[in-house]
Amino acid sequence: MLKMIIADDEQIILDGIKESIDWKSYDIEVAGTARNGIEALKLVNSTEADILVTDIRMPGLSGLELVKEIRKARQDIRIILISAYEEFEFAQEAISLGVQSYISKPLKKQKIVDEVSKARDAILKEKLEKENQTRLEEMYKNNLPILREYFHNNLIMGRLKSMGDLTKQFDLYEIDLEESNVGVVVLTVDNRTENLKDLLDKSFQLVNIRIAEMARDFMPSCYKKIIFQSYNNEVVVVYNAGSNFAAAIKDATFMAEKIKNTIFHEIQVSVSAGIGRIYPYLRDTYLSYQEAVKALNYRLVYGNNTVLYIDNVEIKEMKHAHFFNDLSETLVNFQNTLSTGMADEVMKLIKTKIYQIVGCTSIPYYYVQQVYCQLLSTLLKTLYEMNITPEQLYDTPVNLYGEVFSKNTLDEIEKWYDDLVERACAVINQKKAEKVSGVISSAVNYIKENCKRDISLGEVAEFVNLNPSYLSRLFKEEKGIQFVEYVRNIKMEMAKEMLKNSNKKIYQICEELGYQSVQYFSTIFKNTVGMTPIEYRKICKTK
Repeated sequence: MLKMIIADDEQIILDGIKESIDWKSYDIEVAGTARNGIEALKLVNSTEADILVTDIRMPGLSGLELVKEIRKARQDIRIILISAYEEFEFAQEAISLGVQSYISKPLKKQKIVDEVSKARDAILKEKLEKENQTRLEEMYKNNLPILREYFHNNLIMGRLKSMGDLTKQFDLYEIDLEESNVGVVVLTVDNRTENLKDLLDKSFQLVNIRIAEMARDFMPSCYKKIIFQSYNNEVVVVYNAGSNFAAAIKDATFMAEKIKNTIFHEIQVSVSAGIGRIYPYLRDTYLSYQEAVKALNYRLVYGNNTVLYIDNVEIKEMKHAHFFNDLSETLVNFQNTLSTGMADEVMKLIKTKIYQIVGCTSIPYYYVQQVYCQLLSTLLKTLYEMNITPEQLYDTPVNLYGEVFSKNTLDEIEKWYDDLVERACAVINQKKAEKVSGVISSAVNYIKENCKRDISLGEVAEFVNLNPSYLSRLFKEEKGIQFVEYVRNIKMEMAKEMLKNSNKKIYQICEELGYQSVQYFSTIFKNTVGMTPIEYRKICKTK
C-alpha cells in the first residue's frame, strides 16, 4: 500500500480530501496531513511518502518552494498540486520541476481520485520496472561465466564481425586482452574415450580445470591472456604475444611442456598441446586456433603426450609430400568402391594402390600410420553418409584410430584393416538389402491398395521415387517374378476370393479389377488358375 501526504492551509479541504474518499480501496494510506509547507516537508521525509497532494499557496513554505526542497533529496515521489484558476502560471512552473499534475479549485472528488490513481499507477509501474531491471542484472551476474564462454568460443570460431565493439565487449565480460599480436595454444587429453569414459564425467572436467589452472600459473605474467574450455572440450589459451614473437612461442611451448609433464606425473593422464602462429589482429584469432588444432592432429604421426608447433610439423610434412601426390585420387576411388559393398574390389584397390605407397622402404613408418589414418577417415566418412556407426561393425564401442597406432608391424596393420573392410562391406550390404526390402514392401502395399484399377509400373515407380526400369529389376530380384506378373497374380487372388465368397456377376468382378473385357479377364484367369471363372465358382460351391 502506498503512502500519501495531504498539505493545505485550509482544514476543511484537508478533512474533505482525507475523509470523503475511501483511500484504502485504492491501495493508498493517508500517512499524514499538514497545514503549511514546513510541516509537509517534515512529514514527507519522516514517512517516506510516495505521493504528495499540496496546495500551491501555503504559509511557511509555498507549494513551489516545497517542491524545490523535496526535489533536492527525492526524485521518485509523485507530487500533485492544488491551485486556483488564477495561479495557473505557478502550476505550470511546478510541473516543469517534476510535478505529476495539478488540480484546479473548486475541487471535485472524482478529479482528485483520478489524479491520485494516475500517480499510484505510475509509481507501481516504475517499481515493477526497477524490480525487472534488478532481476535482469542479477541474471546477468549469475550467467556471466556462460556469456563469457560464449564470447570466447565465438572468438576462436571467427565470429568477431557479428560481435560489435570489442572494447565494449571486453568491458562487459571483464576480459583483459589487447587487440594485437594474438596467439593460441590448445591443450587436450589424449585418448579421451579411453582415459576418461565420459566427456561429461566429473574426472574429465577436473583434469581440464587443473590444466587451465596450470596454464594461468605457468604462462609468464607479462602476457595478457584468457583461458577457457572450448565447445570441443579443449583447454584454450589466447594470449597477447608482445613484439618478440619467437620468445612468445618459446614461452608458450615451455608452458605446454610443463603442463603435460605435470599432469602425467600427478594422475598418469596423457595430454598434448597444439600451438598456432601469432597474428597481428584479434579478428584473426580463429586462424591461430585452427593451426593449433591442426598441429594437434599430427599426433597421428608423432604420437600422444607431445607439444606440436604448427611451423615445425608442416615443414617436416613437406619433406615427404611427394609420397602422397596420388593419394587423394586413390581415396576417392576407395570411397566409391567401398560404397558398393564389394569387399573383393576394395581389397584389390588397396593392394594395387595403397600398398605401393606404404611398401616403399624410404617412407618413415609414421607415414604408414598417416596413410592408414586417411584410409580409416575415408571409410568412416563413407559409413557416416550411409548412417552406419563404427559400433555396428563390432557391436561395442571401439577406438579405431587407437587401433592404428597399436600395431607394431606393417603386416599387423594390413590384416587389421582388411578385417575392418570386410566388416564394413558386410554391414553396407545388409543396409542395402534392408533398403531394397523396404522399397519393395512399399511398392507391394501400393499395388494391393490400388490393384482394383489398371495400375502401371511407372505409377508405382513414381510412388516409391525410383526409376521404372530400376524398380522392375529390384522387383524381379526380391520377388522372383516380373512386376506385371505380380500385379496379375494379386488381381487373380482377389478374383478368386470374390468368386468364392460373393454373388457378384463375372462382368462385375471384371470391372472391379480394372479389366475392360470379360473375355480377356476370363482368359487371364484360366491361364493363371487353370480353369475359367465359372468353373472355379462351381467347384467352390460344391465344396
